[in-house]
Amino acid sequence: MQNLVLLIPGNPSVPGVYDPFLDQVAKDLNLKGDTLHKVLPHLGQCNQIMVKKKKITVRDVIEDHRKTIRNLLSIHSPQRVIIIGHSLGSAVTISLYEEFSPVVEKFFILCPFLGPSANNKGYLKLFKNPISRLGMIGITHTGLKNKKVSHFIFKRWLGETPFTQHIPREIKKPLYLKNFFSLVSTYFDEFEELDMKAKVKAMDFSKVFFIFAPDDYWVPEEAINELPKDMPFKKCSGISHDFCLRESQYKVVSKALAEHL
Repeated sequence: MQNLVLLIPGNPSVPGVYDPFLDQVAKDLNLKGDTLHKVLPHLGQCNQIMVKKKKITVRDVIEDHRKTIRNLLSIHSPQRVIIIGHSLGSAVTISLYEEFSPVVEKFFILCPFLGPSANNKGYLKLFKNPISRLGMIGITHTGLKNKKVSHFIFKRWLGETPFTQHIPREIKKPLYLKNFFSLVSTYFDEFEELDMKAKVKAMDFSKVFFIFAPDDYWVPEEAINELPKDMPFKKCSGISHDFCLRESQYKVVSKALAEHL
């Protein structure tokens, strides 16, 4: 195989949501030769392997992706490798940079969630508190049981998208919600220890490209200002943090990646 394009998604990770975007990226990059492009779900959220850990942490997710990528590189021996990280997947991608930089041509970092910020700390604290977390899980389970209710909730939350019914159908599968809530509950402690700012500063500017969305609830404006001076990035107007849900938005992002490459 000549080309391997991997996408590490946000949290929750629902691969079907990213497929149209990744198809568009593969088309716009127009890489020569055979290309395998693949979305890598987070540990405990793939609905293919039952993971019954008491708690899944950010570090668990990073290490699981590390093993998966090692395996894919061993199986396919690609000549060109591109890794794309979105939201939480950006933090995972940055954490894996040191090991895979020698064999990866480009790391695309999209709407990078690099830890709790003033924008979202209040909301994320609900996940850290075991009582409020249990209540949120119960409410979510109840809402997902009824297709009409879940469709209404996701339509109000995300707007009308091709995935309004697909997402609730995926995340209500066994242990998915438990693992999702467990993962978010570790954000405060885990990101403090991971020191993402230091990891970003250690990245080779020629191998990395950041994409930001304006007014992003999950990515504060200062994230751009904190990038190293010569780090390449683009702030794409007209996109949101969940750009992958909307064709008009993911085409903008895909085009920006292709033009940079």
